[in-house]
Amino acid sequence: MKNNKKGFTLIELLVVVLIIGILAAIALPQYTKAVEKSRVSEALINLKAISDAAQRYYLLNGNYTSIATDALDIEPATNTNMFTFAFGTCSSGTCTVTATRKGSNVYVITYYLANGGFDTNKPAAGGSGRGCSTTSSPDMCTSINPMLK
Repeated sequence: MKNNKKGFTLIELLVVVLIIGILAAIALPQYTKAVEKSRVSEALINLKAISDAAQRYYLLNGNYTSIATDALDIEPATNTNMFTFAFGTCSSGTCTVTATRKGSNVYVITYYLANGGFDTNKPAAGGSGRGCSTTSSPDMCTSINPMLK
């Protein structure tokens, strides 16, 4: 009697499923971080455009106190699918421009403007710069902060 076995054994199939599961468990978080970083890049581009326009406004008017999006020399995207952009409190020569992430993974990226200037350092007391803050996902700000330097 001839024994022609075709196919895979149950153990072989289980090993393949286990390997695929391990690879998916490793790859999915990395994929999620990569997608979120691309979204952050979009937010940074919009924040930079808004802060540059705010600096031009400061150079023309000498202050940030009466700034509004309609007073800028650009038409900024104040509301996108992933972020809401807004001016914070502007007083005494300082102003903030923020991008707030929508959805369940909420964090805020802030550009700090002071006396018409902007630098790429993290904000110090009374200084200018940019930073990330969150209450829901501290890991996200940890992965975003290198992009803010």
